[in-house]
Amino acid sequence: MKNKLMVLISFALIFTFFALPIFGQQVVVTFWEGMGAKLGTTLQTITDLFNKENPDIKVNLVYLGSGNEVDSKLLTALTANTLPTMAQVKGPWAAMLVSKGVVAPLYEFPGFTQLASSIYAPLLVSGTFNGKIYTLPFNRDIFDLFVRPQMFEEAGLPYPKTMQEMAQDAKLLTIVKNGKVVRYGLGFRTTYRQFTAVAYQFGGSYISPDGKITINSPQNVAALTYLVNLVKEGYAYAKFGYFDNELTTSSVAMLLGGSAELTYDLSDIAGQSDGLVMVPIPSDVTFKPMLHGQNIAIFNTATPQEQQAAWKYLQFLLSPAIQLYWAMQTGYIPVNKVVATLPEWKNFVEQNQNGIGAIMVGLDQSADYAPNLPWWTNAREAIRTAFENAVHFTMTPQQALDWAQQQAEQAYESYNSK
Repeated sequence: MKNKLMVLISFALIFTFFALPIFGQQVVVTFWEGMGAKLGTTLQTITDLFNKENPDIKVNLVYLGSGNEVDSKLLTALTANTLPTMAQVKGPWAAMLVSKGVVAPLYEFPGFTQLASSIYAPLLVSGTFNGKIYTLPFNRDIFDLFVRPQMFEEAGLPYPKTMQEMAQDAKLLTIVKNGKVVRYGLGFRTTYRQFTAVAYQFGGSYISPDGKITINSPQNVAALTYLVNLVKEGYAYAKFGYFDNELTTSSVAMLLGGSAELTYDLSDIAGQSDGLVMVPIPSDVTFKPMLHGQNIAIFNTATPQEQQAAWKYLQFLLSPAIQLYWAMQTGYIPVNKVVATLPEWKNFVEQNQNGIGAIMVGLDQSADYAPNLPWWTNAREAIRTAFENAVHFTMTPQQALDWAQQQAEQAYESYNSK
């Protein structure tokens, strides 16, 4: 009996050692993130509040630039064995890190089931690997259509609900003077996620239910042909960069983009009489809004105390009150389902003049922007290149996606041959 008691005391001491700071020492959590401008100041405000309420923990935000830069530096840190305590990650990069065994399994943390059940189910997909959840969503936005309401009102047009209506509106809203387009009906960036968002509305996907690569499917070709034709006919303007100048000069009537771009876009039109409104992305075949953004991962290379402190911070970030504030300030989706029931959120949506309610439309039918596959980064780059080649008329839509299909198949074979 005495021996059993000593064993229990030993386990209690070990648990205390791992769960609490030694001698009241503050636990420091390093969080790598890519939130710039207002997004960054909002995250800092939230983090300052957490640090104030939890004096035994100090969360240090380390801004690394864009989300892609965070992902790239994580892979470098993996090689150098210098990973932070936690970081924002995108699905394919998280898949790579999970495959390396460095991501702490969130499903093993206390209170995980309750927290996960409070989050919209489609938003959990990007953090799920082999049926288990390793990361949780934080800065997730949804792809919408941005419209200039005054331009629509002057043209006597309702906002488009289908792709065909959007094409017709792009034609009617385009203005040509002296043989030069001074206002395009539609603008879109030649990025992977822009094409993917449109392809989803044509019924497209990249991986079939049985695991086959379907980049050059008829649905995806139809989506690419649709966009290419709008550019060819002079009703749409496509470029890789952001549309800051076009918004400032009012030279585009509609823009495809993520809801988190709203804060940036509003600064571009500051002082103009015309505003900016988000509406759900038009769809012809199937309404499947595209999710984008990042999740948060905790790394098991951190000490047990640091991991527990990071978990407490992550629970704080995903709580209803913080998600309410985060969504209201940034345009990101409030991932906690409780937020949609709060009177503060309902009043905010009702009074908002920029259509913020669009970020909640179709969440149950939404799909993530990329499959959770560690080799998908190469496939993503191939799709982006194919999109540019087709829009700039160096390849037909079919040729471009056939090429991207071949590149993706090679990336898959290369990864599986290691």
